[in-house]
Amino acid sequence: MELLKIKKSGFEDAFFVIAFLFAVTIFVLVLAKAYGEIQQPLNEGLTNAMPADSNVNVTTTLNQLGTTIFLFDKLLPFLIIGLFGFVLMGASLYMGHPIMSFVGIIILGVAVLLAVIYANVYHQISSNPEFSDTNAQLGIQELFMKFLPYLIIAIFIAITAAVIWSRGGGASTL
Repeated sequence: MELLKIKKSGFEDAFFVIAFLFAVTIFVLVLAKAYGEIQQPLNEGLTNAMPADSNVNVTTTLNQLGTTIFLFDKLLPFLIIGLFGFVLMGASLYMGHPIMSFVGIIILGVAVLLAVIYANVYHQISSNPEFSDTNAQLGIQELFMKFLPYLIIAIFIAITAAVIWSRGGGASTL
């Protein structure tokens, strides 16, 4: 029987968090824009295709779908909290030796650089005239992407503090 090995992870998981947040925000932006473009033709086509005696209100259904797409904007903070928990659990297994703090600082620099690049790319895409109206409706997403580098620094500080606290006897396990 093969023993189950625990994969040690930690600070490098921040790269996953940054890339995942970037992918989700771009996906929601493009989805909201695409739906905004096809909603009216889709409404007209489905309304014309429905039988005359149908009691289905296509306009109400499509409006509710559009509202649901913009609810992803409000869920972004919860996604970040969940990803932060994921990175925190991995980092608690990572810090076995003091030299890893120097490795963590190097990885922090790379992660912040990556966050700055992704934040700038998001800003370039969202400030495009085609996406500016849609981005204005996604206020929370715009705010988080604007401050993504600061968010990553805060996550690293919190991870480091939690790991140091758990290693210093502040908690039996993290």
